[in-house]
Parts: sequence; C-alpha cells; structure tokens
Amino acid sequence: MGDQNVYWTKFTTGCSSTLPTEKEADLEKIRDALLAFHRKHYRPENLVVVVAGPQQLDELESWVVPRFGPMEAKAFPVNDNEMTEIERMIATAATDAPPFAAKDPPAPFNPPFRPELQSGWPVLLTVKPVRSMRRLVLMFPLPSVRKIPDQSPTAVLSHLLGHEGPKSPFALLQNEGLITSLSAGNRFGEPTFSLFQVDISLTEKGEKRWKDVVDVILQYCRFLHLEGLAAKNGKSSELSRIWEEKIALNRIFFDETSPGSVYGLCPSLAQSIMSHGTAASMSAGYMLQEDASTFPLSDFEKFTSSLVLSNCIIERSSEAAWAEMEESSDPSKQLKTEQWYEVEYFLSDFEKKDLDCWSGADGSAPYLDASSLTLPEPNRYIPRSLELCADLPEDAKVGPRIDKEIDPPNLLVNDPILGRLWHRLDDRYALPKAHLSIGIANAESENSKVHGVWTYDPKKSAASSLLASIFNQALAQETYDAELAGLSWSLSLTSSGISLDCSGFSDRLSDLGLTVLKEFLKSSFITEAHFDGAKDRVLRSLRTFFESRRADSHAVYYRNLLLDSSSAGIEASLKATEALTLEDIFEQHKSLLANSEIYLDCLMCGNVSEKEARDFFEQSTRLLLDAREGKSLANTDMWFPGPTEKRLAPLDEVDLKFQSRNPHEENGALIITYQSPIPAFRGERLSSPESLESSASLRLLCHILKEPLFNELRTKQTLGYIVSSYYDMALSMRPAELKHLGPQCVPIDLITIAVLSRKVDPLQLKVRADEFLDKFRSILLTMPDSEINSHATALSTKLLKPIQKLETEASTNLSKIRRYASEVGSAVGDMPWSNAKVMAAQIQKLRRQDLLNAWDRTVLPAHRSRVVSMVHGSSFPLQAETTKPKPHTKIISNSVADIISMRKSLSPYDNNPSERRSSIGFPRFIQNRSVMALAAASFVGAGYIGWSLIAKTKKRSSS
Repeated sequence: MGDQNVYWTKFTTGCSSTLPTEKEADLEKIRDALLAFHRKHYRPENLVVVVAGPQQLDELESWVVPRFGPMEAKAFPVNDNEMTEIERMIATAATDAPPFAAKDPPAPFNPPFRPELQSGWPVLLTVKPVRSMRRLVLMFPLPSVRKIPDQSPTAVLSHLLGHEGPKSPFALLQNEGLITSLSAGNRFGEPTFSLFQVDISLTEKGEKRWKDVVDVILQYCRFLHLEGLAAKNGKSSELSRIWEEKIALNRIFFDETSPGSVYGLCPSLAQSIMSHGTAASMSAGYMLQEDASTFPLSDFEKFTSSLVLSNCIIERSSEAAWAEMEESSDPSKQLKTEQWYEVEYFLSDFEKKDLDCWSGADGSAPYLDASSLTLPEPNRYIPRSLELCADLPEDAKVGPRIDKEIDPPNLLVNDPILGRLWHRLDDRYALPKAHLSIGIANAESENSKVHGVWTYDPKKSAASSLLASIFNQALAQETYDAELAGLSWSLSLTSSGISLDCSGFSDRLSDLGLTVLKEFLKSSFITEAHFDGAKDRVLRSLRTFFESRRADSHAVYYRNLLLDSSSAGIEASLKATEALTLEDIFEQHKSLLANSEIYLDCLMCGNVSEKEARDFFEQSTRLLLDAREGKSLANTDMWFPGPTEKRLAPLDEVDLKFQSRNPHEENGALIITYQSPIPAFRGERLSSPESLESSASLRLLCHILKEPLFNELRTKQTLGYIVSSYYDMALSMRPAELKHLGPQCVPIDLITIAVLSRKVDPLQLKVRADEFLDKFRSILLTMPDSEINSHATALSTKLLKPIQKLETEASTNLSKIRRYASEVGSAVGDMPWSNAKVMAAQIQKLRRQDLLNAWDRTVLPAHRSRVVSMVHGSSFPLQAETTKPKPHTKIISNSVADIISMRKSLSPYDNNPSERRSSIGFPRFIQNRSVMALAAASFVGAGYIGWSLIAKTKKRSSS
C-alpha cells in the first residue's frame, strides 16, 4: 500500500531475488557491497557505546576507552568520480535515509501511506490471519514526534483513546459485548511520520457489528477535537488536568523505579542517545521539564483534526472478514499480493451510508450512540505520599542496600480460624513500593469429591479458568486507573487454589487489594457479556493450539501430559469448555466460597509497616468470613492441593512420537528430560544430606554441560537453530488419597535437552544427542580440577547474586510459604529461607566423584529414567515403527489416549527414595516436568492443559 519511492517501504531483510547468489560473480558483488556498506556506515562518528554494571564509573571507563578510543574510520570516497560502481550504489542508497541522529534537524512530513495512492480514503484493508483472531485496526498517518518526546500529542491521544476506565470507548464497547481489548498508540514512529493506530480485539458479536465499533472510535475522535478547541478558547481545563496527571506520574516513575536488567538497559539507552542525545537520553519521555503551561494544545488540535475518515486506513483481520471479501461482489475490491513475502490482501471501498454515518453527516444517525463518553475522571490511585515507612532505621532510608542479606518474613499471625499473615518491612530497596499476596489453598478449583476423596474434575477446572478470565475482564474498567498509577494485580485459579497478587506504590496498594478481593467475593461480575467474551477467547485458543505453535511447544505439551497433567489433553479441555454455561460459572464461584477445606496465607512485604499489614489482614479476612458465612479460613485437617508429578522407575524410558499438527511447521523437535531418582533439596531441616548433594551436583553438571553440548550439536554439527540444555525443577504435592500423612511438597531435579531442527529427523537428533551424552562422562572425567572449580565458583556466584527487585523477593518467599509452611506448621524456624546460600556452599564443596555419581544415576543408560518427546514436522514426517523397542523402553506413537493410560499406571513422586518401585506390567514411567527455557513452553506449564493464556499457571521454579 505504501509509496515504493519512500525509504520506509524498501525491503530491509533481503532474499534470493534481491541478493542473488547462483553465480560466482553475484556472490562477489554481494561481498563487495557488504564491505562498502561497512566502510560507509560503520564509523566511529556513528557509534554509540553503552556499558552498564555494578562497577564504579572509573573502572567501567577504563575498560571501554582503551578499546574504543583508538578506532579509526576506514576510507570511503567523498567525490562521486572517485567511487567504484558498488561504492556509488551504496552512497546513493544512503541519500534515501531520513535524518535520524539527535543533532539532525526534524525531517519534513513524508508518510509512505497517502490517500492518493489508493484513489482516496478511507480504504478497507482485509488480511487473512495465520492464528485465530478477530482484529480491527484504525490507522492514521500523522507527523513524526521523535523530536518532541516530552510534548508528544500522540502520547496524549494514546492515553485518551486507549483509556479503559468508565465512560471511555473501551467501556462502552465492552459493555455492549463487542470487544475484549483496545489499545492506542504509534504503530510506527519514524523520523518522517507516525502511523497512529487504534487496535481492537473483537468478540464474535463484535465481528458482526464491526461497523458500530468503527463508528464509536470516530465519534470519540471528533469529541477529542472539540475538547481541544474548547481548551484553546479557554472554555475547558480538563485537558490541562489530564496533562498534569501525566506529568506527575511520569516524574514518580522516573524517581521511584529501580533500574532494570543491564541487558535491557544498554540497548534502549544506546537507542535513546542516538535519538535524543546524551543529556536527555535517560529522561526523554518522562516530561521532567513540563508543567500545566506546556500542554501542546496547538499540536493536539492539529493531530485530532487528522483523526478523520479521509485520513484513515481500516484493517480487518479474521477468517470471517476474509470469507466476506472472497464472496463479495463489490466491484471496488482488489486482491493484491505483497511483493516480498507474497502475503495476499484485499483493498476495497466503503458504502456511502457507512461513510455518512461515520463522518457524522447531517441527518445521519450513528450506528451506536457514543454521546455519553467523556474525558477520563481524575485518577484516584495516584500516590498521595512517597515517604518511606517511619519504622525503618535511618540508614535504610538513605538509599538502596541491595547487597544487604534479605531477612526472612516474620509470621505475625498464626490463627486457627483466620490463617497466617507473613510480613517483611523492606530495608534494601529504599522505594515506596510494596507487594501483597493472598493464597487460599482450595481443592474446589480443579477437583470434586468422589467417595470422600478429592478427584480431578475437568468441568471444574474449565469453569475455574473461565471464572478467572471473566473476573479479569470484568475489572478492567474498575482498575485501569490503578494500572496507570503504577499498580498491578492478578487473580488466578490454579491447581493449588485461589491466588491474588498486587504490587506497586505502597500508598494505595491496600486499597487496590481490598477492592479486587471485595469484587471477587461478589458474583455480580459474572455477566452474559463477559462470559461470552471469555469463553470465545478460550475456545479459539484451544482450537488453534496445535495449528499455531512450533514443534518444540508440541513436544513439551506431550511430555507434560504424561508427567504432570491431570487433564486428558487439549481435546478434552475443549469439550469441557464448550459444554459450560453461565449457570456453571455461578455454581463454580459459589462452590469455591462454600468449600470448608481451605487455608489462607497472606504475605505483605515492602514499604509497609507491621500495623498496616495487620490492618489489611483484618479487613481482608473479615470480607472472606462474611462471604463464607463465618466458615474458618484455616482448616488444617484438609488436603493441600497442587501439582502431582509421576515417578519413573530406574531404567524406564518413554519415547513419545507425534506428527506436528501445524500444517506450516517444517521443523522437528526433540525434548529429552532426565528425572533424578533422589528428591530435590527442600531445606536444611526438611531434606537429607543426600538430597542436598544430589541437587547441587545436578545443578553444577547442567552448568558444565551447557556450553560443550551447544558447541557440538549447534555449532559443529549444526543440527538446529535451537539447541539448549538446562537444569529444571518440578514440584509434586502429596496426593489427596494420602491426605492422612499430612501436607508435603516434593521438588524434583530434572535435566533437559532441547533441539529444534529442520535439518535432521527427530529420531536422528536423539541419536546425536545420546552420542554426545555418552562422551560427556569422559569429558567430565578428564576435565581439569581448575575448570570444575571455575564452574562451581561461577554457579555459586550466580546463586548468591543479590535479588534486585522487590517483586522477585516477594515471589521467592511466597513460593516457599506455599510449598512448605503448612508442612512445618508452628516450627517456623524450619522454613527454608536461605536455600540459595546453602546450595551455593554445597556446590563449592563438590568433588569430581560427586558429579560422576550424580551423572551415572541420572543420565547413564544403566540407571536413568527419562522421557524423550519427539515431534515431526513436514521436512521429516513421522514414519511407522519398524524396529522393536529396546528393553525398558515404551514407545507411544500419535496416541494421546495411550499417554493418558500410561499416566494412570504411574505413582506420585514421593519423598522417600528408598521406596522407588520397579515397573509393573510395563515400566512405570515418567516423572519429570519443568518449565521450558524455550519461548513456546510457557503455554503448557498449566495444571489444566492449555489454560495458561488465562493466567492459570502451575508454579515452577529452579530456585
């Protein structure tokens, strides 16, 4: 659609047609062009170097200056007559680039998208999505704002059009049941133009009424333009009030946010230096020099006058939209193909009646009346105070003390009716922030009682997932201001029960937590509109799970289905969800609150005093008691639910072989998971020395294994573009039938190998991986002591690296509370708060023989227990099995039913290694599970397969 003469539309990646390589002369030309391009552009005057670390500035400078200071530019001719043909081509191409550096003047407005290129706008762009979606986007070319990051009118427009509070476009359309999400902002922010967009996800109902949605957005754009005119004429101060709110919040975020990871800081800071210069690189966009008088009213009026139909591209992306265009007899429609990626799309015009309605023409009634919409109300969640807690010692108020050892939370309340309150006043970060968590162990989230024993119930699991999704959707309007003010919250229903987490500035955090809890305890948020939207979103996710994901994601799914899932798989989840009714959701909400077998843990940490923690606990437990009609919140005679892993017997191996169900997937995947026969270390007073030594050894082995495995399989053999190995941990709660033994959580050490390849068949990937692993023991046997000690020191240092974020600290402590607090009971001193320190010390003590022993019992074929999950892409389709399985090996091929059948034969992973059982009938198999370090794996880490898109995740940790 764009002007092919504008730099922005040029192909930046390259392909065989733009970079021909068939002839030797072509290759030489490409090489010469690359070298000329390097000489022209890779020059010291174009270079920005950013180095960040905990060292002093003088030390960092001493590392950088001697290395980069002596750099000299390579010669590149200045005069045209001195250039070669290739150099002239490079120099000419460079003239297309717009001014980019901070020192360069603003570039003139020159958008690649203009109405005359399509014979006038608006124009409808229709594309067919690869994944299931119903997307509607309104796009408007606007002037660039790169040179005015602190007075950007598009930042104001993003805030106003993307607002989700009451009386916003989002609120009106959500209440009508037409949309599930709405965001606004620059799709592209270039030196010569911005492409501003309003991006909307539609419900099934909204897909049919998409023209109503367009109408509401355009009505609100006209409203914003009128508000700008009113402000210009002195008739309204609302825009100035909103501007001042943005200034206040930006200053708070700038002053009160601790630095992120250096890996994220360095590239973003380098980009900012390039765009805004050194002086403004840290503060650009934070509005530190702005006040009420600097609101860019003239630019706001100018930009809002461009949010009109005659400057608008409307994009639809859905299966239904594509089908409509294919079947349409509209003479204006044009089927086009994008030249580089060969993506097909339709362009078409609109009917006059739609244009009259959308433009607000005289005598034309709107499709959906938006006259009730207003500007956002004042944000009630902006912090009133940023003072640090008065209970802190003075030295803790001076500044961050990240190197200070973290004190464990204090148990303030241990009440037989109310549950437990844990508290830790932060004395490390010196920030006015806090974190609160309420965890309610509640088996009703995924189970029902059968003959007096809690048993997994697919209907309850599906209902809980929908309930959580409905609630998160329902509270979007109510809590949007809190999000803008730096507060966040999440409520999830997991295999362990109900979990509510809130974090952000401490001043308003308790208010947010109580608001969210109060709303959840009601049932008024369960409406037909929210139910329909949530159910539709979940069903689309389940229906496209296999077709839209990579082979490695499928491999992890099949492995997890065997080892840690109670579900019967995606298809069963889909069936259960399809059958749910609105009444089922009401019933699930009622049963969660009515269950007598629950236990509450509350953690408050950060800039919050003991009194404030007690006050919040008192108010929240009162709300819960009222909702539960006085039933106890701390039933100790109950089953504490959670994930239950299965144990493989020694020598057991399960090979899972499946064909990818993604028709576009060419890659095959291999996931090998080894399960340690010895339970992982839980804590000094909860585990044996054997567990500590085993866990430490496996962690160090994984640290040593990572680089040589990558070098051999990825670099040398080039098996695939993803080759990795890593340590992982699974968790297993004592199952309901063993409730009489008391609560217990058993962690399991795992070693995982992952390969994604289009070059080699998954079966051969397994052979290659095994060949390397067979050799690794010899590598370990001959490795110099100094190298082993170096790995041990590096890993120990990593484990002891101070936690940098309050949220990370809270999550670490909360996971230990949820795993072990019910087991230790009143013996709070047994809580394993300092596991990292204990583990690091043990790693330093390990000898070569300890590593060999751990390797032999976990990986050596004579002892190992492992799952090998293989998924075949189109490059190497799955073939029928022709060879007899090796002893102790079970092969499951393309059968989820066989996975479920095998899983039923496996026993839970207990905490007594002496009770490992041998295989019965067929090897008892598996028991591993862990969260993949691959991008795709996070989707399948849920107790109820396929539900992690709804924040229903099973907690996994390697710490």
